[in-house]
Amino acid sequence: MKFVDVIKTSNSNLRRSKLRTFLTLLAISIGTFTLALSLGLGQGLRNYISSELGQYKGVNLYQVEKTTLSNFSGFGNHDPVLYDANKSPSSANYQNNFLSPSEISQIKQIKGVQNLELPYAVVFEYATSPSGIKYEASNSTYLSQSPFNIVTGKNLTSNDPGAVLISQKYLPLVGAKDINSAIGKILSVTYKNSKGLLSTMSFSVKGVYEPSLIQAPIIVNRQDAEKIANEQAPAGSPLVNFVFISKASDVTDAQIKSNLSNAKFTGRSFADINNTLNNIITGVQISLAAFSGIAILASVVGVINTLFMAVLERTREIGLFRALGSKKRTIFYLFSVEAALLGFWGGIIGILFAFLAQTAINKIAANTFLKGVDGIQLLNIRPSLVVFIIVVISVITWIAGLLPAFKASQVDPIESLRYE
Repeated sequence: MKFVDVIKTSNSNLRRSKLRTFLTLLAISIGTFTLALSLGLGQGLRNYISSELGQYKGVNLYQVEKTTLSNFSGFGNHDPVLYDANKSPSSANYQNNFLSPSEISQIKQIKGVQNLELPYAVVFEYATSPSGIKYEASNSTYLSQSPFNIVTGKNLTSNDPGAVLISQKYLPLVGAKDINSAIGKILSVTYKNSKGLLSTMSFSVKGVYEPSLIQAPIIVNRQDAEKIANEQAPAGSPLVNFVFISKASDVTDAQIKSNLSNAKFTGRSFADINNTLNNIITGVQISLAAFSGIAILASVVGVINTLFMAVLERTREIGLFRALGSKKRTIFYLFSVEAALLGFWGGIIGILFAFLAQTAINKIAANTFLKGVDGIQLLNIRPSLVVFIIVVISVITWIAGLLPAFKASQVDPIESLRYE
């Protein structure tokens, strides 16, 4: 019997007991549905992280902090830790987490460190639009290595006093109707100094960039950020618990991290952050897929039961096939292909429902809890993922059907013709 004939015959056999086949397909489709959603969720989040951090790939920028900040012994309910006066201060001591001027100078002297930039933490009370409306003004300090997707105007440079970048969503703050008219507009911000007195400062918009999860909506040039940070610092000098560095071209990623570690500092690139986030997502995917596995396991039991019942119901038919010259392997193929087809059709049904759920969930998410988060697609069931899931489900059900198929192939033709 040709393979095409085997498939046609197997499909025809599945339609004999419609209710039993339907219930088996339902169980398989539920397992497929949950598996597709769990993998689609992971893929959607992974794509978003890649789109946000992908532009940082190859960027020569490392975040450096004290190694003690990576030690979370000061947090949580854990076993007692013996005090050691020779060890670095615990991360539970907040003040000791700040980098002192001498430690910042030490980082500059570490072999492979080419450039060091301080992340000035500037706090604006509000920004006032030309119409007098006050807005929140989240911001960050310009970093020379940080990439920006400038949609109009120019990027900041290392020496740009009085200039600022704004997100294209923040056009109302400067009274601009479109991105092109925003260039040269004045951004007026108000902040408090260390004594609690309000001060107002005006910036000229030099460029407008496409917003992202990483970058703040207002990017302040370094000179003005340092000035404001000094005014807001209680001690007259801003405190930081991490700095950004660039490595020299003759030093590898592993070498700069090793040099920092030897000096009791920890350096992380944006690629490390990307990998960490992807590892977290992978863990979530595996956890969700495990729940899907329970439903798939239940469907496997259903496949075995369905085929064993089919063997009993078609014992005389199997005997007739054998009496007419069919080989054992032909009978084996018929039943094993039936099992694979159960997985295939169940997988197709589950994927169709998963696509419907994906459309609905993505639409609801975009209009509710993910509103305002540009570029994110919560669920992303790609074609390659569809093929992978259907193949995996088909293989699983095929394996589940091997035992009933083997039993069917071993039926004695003479005894089976007497079977009632």
